Amino acid sequence: MGISLRLAFVFFAAFYSVAGSKLGDHTTERRSTGASFGATFFVDGQYGNDSNAGTLQAPFLTLNQARNAIRTLKSSLGGSLPAGGVLVQVRGRDYAFLSAPFTLSQQDSGTAQSPIVYQSYPGDPSAHLLGGTYVTPNMYTPVTEQWVLNLIGNGTSVVQVDLKKLGILSYGDLATGGLGNCNNNKLELFYPNRVMVLARYPNISPSGVWQFMLAGKVLDTQKSFVYNSSRISQWKNTSTLWLHGFWSYDWADNYIKVVLVNTTLSAFVINNVTTPPLYGFLSSARYYALNILEELDAVNEYYVDRGSGIMYIYNPPQDKVGNLFPQQLPSHFVVIGDQGCVTVGSTVISMVGVSYVSFVGFTMDCSRGTAVSASSVVNVTFSNCTIVNNGGGSMSISGYNNTLERLEVSGNGCGGVSVSGGDQLSLTPGFNTLKDSSIHDWSRWKRTYQPGLTWSGVGNTFINNTIYNGPHSGILGKGNDCIFSGNFLHDLCFEVTDSGAFYSGRSWISGGNIVANNVFMNIVTTEKVYLGSPSVQAIYLDDQMSGYQVISNTFINCYAGTFIGGGRSNVVMGNVYVNCTTAVHMDNRGLTWQPTYCSTGGMFNQQLQSVNYTQPPWSLHYPQLVNITTDHPCVPCYNLISGNIYCGVKQFIDFNSTIAAVQWLTSVSNNTLDCSVLNPPTSNPTTIISSSNPTTGSSTSNPTTDSSTSNPTTDSSTSNPT
Repeated sequence: MGISLRLAFVFFAAFYSVAGSKLGDHTTERRSTGASFGATFFVDGQYGNDSNAGTLQAPFLTLNQARNAIRTLKSSLGGSLPAGGVLVQVRGRDYAFLSAPFTLSQQDSGTAQSPIVYQSYPGDPSAHLLGGTYVTPNMYTPVTEQWVLNLIGNGTSVVQVDLKKLGILSYGDLATGGLGNCNNNKLELFYPNRVMVLARYPNISPSGVWQFMLAGKVLDTQKSFVYNSSRISQWKNTSTLWLHGFWSYDWADNYIKVVLVNTTLSAFVINNVTTPPLYGFLSSARYYALNILEELDAVNEYYVDRGSGIMYIYNPPQDKVGNLFPQQLPSHFVVIGDQGCVTVGSTVISMVGVSYVSFVGFTMDCSRGTAVSASSVVNVTFSNCTIVNNGGGSMSISGYNNTLERLEVSGNGCGGVSVSGGDQLSLTPGFNTLKDSSIHDWSRWKRTYQPGLTWSGVGNTFINNTIYNGPHSGILGKGNDCIFSGNFLHDLCFEVTDSGAFYSGRSWISGGNIVANNVFMNIVTTEKVYLGSPSVQAIYLDDQMSGYQVISNTFINCYAGTFIGGGRSNVVMGNVYVNCTTAVHMDNRGLTWQPTYCSTGGMFNQQLQSVNYTQPPWSLHYPQLVNITTDHPCVPCYNLISGNIYCGVKQFIDFNSTIAAVQWLTSVSNNTLDCSVLNPPTSNPTTIISSSNPTTGSSTSNPTTDSSTSNPTTDSSTSNPT
């Protein structure tokens, strides 16, 4: 297959998975299959009654009662289910789980011959499982308290809701969060397809771009720094003030509580005991202020007075909103006129030790934590579900033979989906699958190390998913023998430095993973950063990560396509790189600034010992590891970079291929400059590629084959290896 056609095919395969997941007719997937089941129960959250028999004419009111009816049925059959299993048809109503989630345990399992299926009723809107309660316009009242009016000025643009009258007495609180720790189990407010944000300064722009201030002089690296905005000195009440920032690195953020605004020094003093800044303060760190009532001044902002239980919502008159955005209200904003949802419960569905249970066609949202928690489950399926707008993530699942398919995931405060399963010691595969799903617009609360997909384990598969619009990594984790294929990752890592759209790091034993036939596009830092170089990678094998196969992927408009950070036995073959600053990076950090990881007694040796690497099954499955401690440890050896094609790339590699061959035992060969990839036989890929950043390098239409010399038209470089 020609390169142009292959590029078009790969792109369209990924594009088709997006279109299919977004535009597919869910009603066909949710068609009634009651005739094939041994028993069917019906649930109607509006007209049902839990005293009913659970028939179509006399449905249950709640999912809990349907679950209990299945338990009773199983007990009456001596612990078995009827042949064909049980179907629960759930009408398209709202089902709130405020004090406790819908909980399933081992006793609620089906079997291979008698599965249990919970399904949205065909033809109805998707049944809606939510962890919150509604706020409607008739609950809004004007702001009358003078102290509040003194802070917010003209009260006509702000309304208030008494949360206590809704029965909400616990509001949670802001929390600091370390590296990778999100800590967002607090009350939030959502409107249809929109996420509200706590009152902040500076505001998020109308286009949705986050705005920051820059830290001034650091007075104490753990306690205090100077601010540069006179507006801050005018604030009258800062008792609830928090700051969110990238304090030392543009890839690590957390929240800190302000205890004093020193207007004499124009400085913040923070509580560094309970909310220490991550890695300490540096001048020019990006940050913004939040949770301050007098900054309630923008559409899509709110504030919760945790003492009184009053929630304040910015709600300007319709004509004012129209004047602000006369053409069309940007998707980031909403005119408040519909009902909103206030989060109350932490989780919507909780499953432990369950097997052979499926959920089909549901919408799950408005929880304070992760909407679906499924641990140690087997043969569990979630299909055609929309899981959005949660404080934590959409779903966390662990176990064996589970399937997540055609999911719509977005709007979460933390990450998207977490999948784990399999046993590393025995190398037993998990056989879990995430496929044909769309994951986007997450990390509302924590901006870094909350990926769209978190993965771990052995032998799991991730295919035909679309992951996009995330400020940091799209896929992050490590494990063994997992497959990532046909995925489309785009517009990621736009707010950070030194990060990867696909990131994995720090292991000799997490090998056998295949990243193949994926498309990576627009993996560049677009926001201005101040504490590091705006270098981000499409595939980032960090800190001597080893044993990956990166095969037949397409990289379009990426700062770096594939990054090998000192690792070994990685294969980079048959990929296409278009309009990238660097196609392939490799370094020898194990020999320079990071020898402790790979030295005797270091991290990697400890990992090897933990899996008995010289004994089966490890010695048979990964024979290259048996003698690794004496076979050039710390050297980035046995990497293969071959058969790749590039165009519009400033440099194919950023190291010397001759030195790599002699000193690193790494092969770089048969990589070709071929700009015919810019003219595939279909129009849509041409549009996409042509719109990529063309300034990263020039190109010609004549293919030039790599000869591993210092000729600038090949993939080698005269620079010294780093």
